[in-house]
This record gives sequence, C-alpha cells and structure tokens, in this order.
Amino acid sequence: MKKYEPKVTPWQINEQDFPRDEDSIEKSKFLLRYAILAPSSHNTQPWKFSIGEDGIRIFVDKTRWLKVADSDQRELHVSIGCALENLLIAAEHFGYAHQVTYFPEPSNEELAAVVRFTPREQTSAFRPTALFEAIIARHTNRQAYQARSIPPEDLQRLHDCCVEEGIQLHVTDDPEIKRRVDELMVHADALQFADPAWRDELGYWIGQGAFGMPWLVSKVAQLAVTYLNMGKGTAKKDSEVLMSAPLLAALSSQANDRATQVKAGQALERVWLMATNSGIRLHPMNQILQLPEIKAEVTKRIPMKGVMPQLTFRLGYAEPEKEHAPRRPLGEVLI
Repeated sequence: MKKYEPKVTPWQINEQDFPRDEDSIEKSKFLLRYAILAPSSHNTQPWKFSIGEDGIRIFVDKTRWLKVADSDQRELHVSIGCALENLLIAAEHFGYAHQVTYFPEPSNEELAAVVRFTPREQTSAFRPTALFEAIIARHTNRQAYQARSIPPEDLQRLHDCCVEEGIQLHVTDDPEIKRRVDELMVHADALQFADPAWRDELGYWIGQGAFGMPWLVSKVAQLAVTYLNMGKGTAKKDSEVLMSAPLLAALSSQANDRATQVKAGQALERVWLMATNSGIRLHPMNQILQLPEIKAEVTKRIPMKGVMPQLTFRLGYAEPEKEHAPRRPLGEVLI
C-alpha cells in the first residue's frame, strides 16, 4: 500500500531552506515564495513575475482583474503592492538591499515594478524581523471581534508602518462614524447584490475556490451567489462584524496614480503584518470603496482634506483563523 503523503502547500515554507549556495535565480525564486503569500482582492492573486539579469520584474495579470467590483483597478494595483512588499521584506531578511522602479516602461501598463538586489547586512527600520515572521502567520479574519481596545503603543506601531510620502493611516473608535459607515456598508451590499454582473463575478471566483472552500461547497456557493439575491443576509452579517470592531481604519493618499496605489498596498501589507505580530486581526471592507457614490461619503469622514481613501478595514481581536486561503504555486505565476 502506498504511504499517504500530505499535500505541501505554498504556505509551508521554511526559511532554513534558503538556497545560499545556489545561483541568483534560485535565490530569487525562494524570495518569491514569500511574495505569493500576500493578500489580494477576492484572493485573485493578480500577479506574475519574471527573473532576469536585472532582477525581478512584477507584472499585473489583468486576466484576474475584477472588472465589475474593481472597475478603476485600484484594488488590482494595491494587491500588487502587497506582493511587492512581501518580496522586499523577505529580501532584507536574507541580507539583500533593493532598488524598486515603478512602472519603468510607460507604454507597458502591466509591468508594475522592477526590483534589483544588492548584498546588505542591515534591514530597514520599518521592516523589522517581526514583519518577516508574520508573513506565514497572517490571515484575513472575518469573525466578530472582541470588545477589547487596542493599546496605544500597538496602534503607534501600525502608524509607523506608513513611511511612503503622502500615504497616511487613519483610525477611529467614534461610535457615530462607525454607525454611519455601517449604514454605508449595508447600502453597498444591497447595491452590489442587486447587480447581476457583480454576482456573476463573485460567483465565478467562489467557484474557482478562491476563498478556500472545498470544490463542491465552492460550486454550490457559486450558484447561490449567482442566482439568488443574498444582499439582506450579507448586509446583516457585515453590519454585525463591523460594529463589533473596536477600530475602523483607512489608508489614504494625496495622489491616486498607479504607482501610489501600489505603494498603498505596500503600506497595507506592513500594517497587516505588524498587526499580526501584535495579535491584532484585520479585515478589509472593500465594498464601501467600490461604488463611487459611497466612496465619496467615506472620503468625507477622513479627517484630512484632499486625500483619496485607498483601503478601508477594521481592526480588533478575535479567535485566530484555522486555515489559510489557498495560493497558486510559484510555477503558475512565473513567466
């Protein structure tokens, strides 16, 4: 009888396996194994990579773009930024400095960044070892959160993760703001579930297993989302989990070009990893920025004028998630 061998997933990576005695290509492949563990909208993982003499090139995979939910491609590029940041954190952990060039070819919108590496001993002050250690521990936590406040020192560490010029983290525990955001969430859920094209898109990605459900469950969920208007039930659940969170947060930027959106994704990933290291859970609230009229209302509640919200999410404490969402193996995203 053949001995059972458990399936190895991309999440099962051990830093001790770093190929120190191999060539630069093998080292780059190992670093990219951390990049592909980044979060992305609907877990679409919309990235591709190529390894060359000039470093690693990161591409936007527009075949995985959510054309309905993310019509302006903001979340698409934020997702790329999360993968880029994981790559840089891993590179620094293994002793490499880096130079990033954003959108180096104006005529090629799919080439988001080129990363070049050089040896270095020291990590950046805003990329401590704690962030590297949190990469394989990070989850999206969609549960109701506990009624515990986040200590000021932990909150300050999250703010310190935002080092890109013009990108800020805003947090609030104001009950009135939470109530208004809750109303906007309910409204957004109703509008999106009433849109057949949006339901089709969500159903497709559920059917692809993006959320980690078994194949049959995914297919049943896909049919339910596609053919039934589940807006009321979803809105009720979203309202409950939002109001349970001690803090609501937004990342905003002064600019809104593609490079800024990628950099916002980098800041988000550092915040998320630092939160993970501190035992704080994070859950993106995408829908309130996916509809222009609701996004405008969210913008009014950011305590800075002239900025654009790039991400909104809730922060708090909850029981840890038991399983990671699935990831495509590196071989599928290497060009």
